[in-house]
Amino acid sequence: MKVWRCMVCGYEHEGEAPPETCPICGVGPEEFMIKNNGVNRQSTAIKRWKCTVCDYIHTGDEPPESCPLCGVGKELFVLLEEKYSELDLQVIADTDLNTLRAALNKISYGLYIITSIKENKHNGMCANTVFQLTDNPPRIAVCVNKNNLTHDYIEYSGVIAISILGREHMPAIKHFGHRSGRKSDKFAEVDYLPAANGCPILRDCIAYLEAQIIPEKTTDVGTHTLFVADVTSGRTVQNEEELTYAYYRQNR
Repeated sequence: MKVWRCMVCGYEHEGEAPPETCPICGVGPEEFMIKNNGVNRQSTAIKRWKCTVCDYIHTGDEPPESCPLCGVGKELFVLLEEKYSELDLQVIADTDLNTLRAALNKISYGLYIITSIKENKHNGMCANTVFQLTDNPPRIAVCVNKNNLTHDYIEYSGVIAISILGREHMPAIKHFGHRSGRKSDKFAEVDYLPAANGCPILRDCIAYLEAQIIPEKTTDVGTHTLFVADVTSGRTVQNEEELTYAYYRQNR
């Protein structure tokens, strides 16, 4: 007899097939997985594919040839995370680039506006790789793509400011992340104040940091540069919840 486990609430069902609905939480059979009770028994995985146009979810080893809702082809489907009944050696062995990317998506990030200056000019960009390294001294690191104009400004001036965003700042992601400062002044229609080091701070940010780059600790990591910096000033402005990359992906 097969044992099926609800991946939402943990309810277990015995039978040759999963139930039509979970009697506990109400989800359908697609949310049930075969419970693996043996070490040598092969795990069952379900792949879920999401249409990037209409958000239709397809279950199967491959995406559908066309979306039954909006009609686009399989090339516009992306693989969501695979769901397994439980982790075992077979699951660990059965990994590929898609499973790796799905796992990377589980790493939690915030979203920030990093700004810097060059002579009498300033620029800013959206980034998710900002993290604290040490508490004493207060030290952070930011990872910036070498193609970004802000990267050039940071290398030139050695100073940055970081505006920490709240959930109401979703439009700022598009404003600072989907356009280049080489083609337009990103701050032309943005309400900001200059930090003590001269870098712009969004006036409505929930918190901000100012920092001085430590050149000898800067590291080339390929397409990006990892800048290590000592925090020289900072303050919480609003007691609001931070904007995370996960929240952005779910609500964009």
